[in-house]
Amino acid sequence: MPIMQSISRSTFALIISAVTALPVFAQTKAAPAESPVPTEPVSTTATYGSWVLRCVQLQTQSAAASDAAKTGRPGAQTCEIVQTIQVQGQQQPIAQIAIGRLPDQKDLLLTALLPVNVSLPGNVHISGNGKTGAEEKGRLELSWSRCFGGSCAASGKPDAATLTLLRAGTDGQLRFVDGGGQTVAIPLSWRGLDQAMTALDKVK
Repeated sequence: MPIMQSISRSTFALIISAVTALPVFAQTKAAPAESPVPTEPVSTTATYGSWVLRCVQLQTQSAAASDAAKTGRPGAQTCEIVQTIQVQGQQQPIAQIAIGRLPDQKDLLLTALLPVNVSLPGNVHISGNGKTGAEEKGRLELSWSRCFGGSCAASGKPDAATLTLLRAGTDGQLRFVDGGGQTVAIPLSWRGLDQAMTALDKVK
């Protein structure tokens, strides 16, 4: 079936934050009392080619967050750029790729969200130019971190050289081994990545 890159919104607020902070989410108790409506949007999105810059306001239990809720002013935010890959005719995405920073972190993290039908242990391979062997450039290995909600996540930290190649590239590929032992190759598009990352750097 044809595979297309989608710019639709994810079912997850933020992929990177959801993956790394999952244990915290699991301990969440009853919702707090209703707070005043903020004067600024809780989440925002902007599209750059095949990528979407997505930002959300962080919700914490700190005194600063409490003061922000009282005044209606937003607190700190976290952002990431995301590409969603779908099979034409299917509503659910087959993969999502996110690049962003965790709160209070300087290094970028690249996270892939894939179906649970994967071979564990193992790695997810990102090819910057979609080639193999000696012709391949911009390779990055992602390590599986956890599975939740019908998906499994793998993450890695791209170095400066890899990011430079991806930002200047056009097409790449994501590869992983499924539960049946078959290698699955999913096309990626770097169209708009340079502009999206420039925008991400401005809001970090």
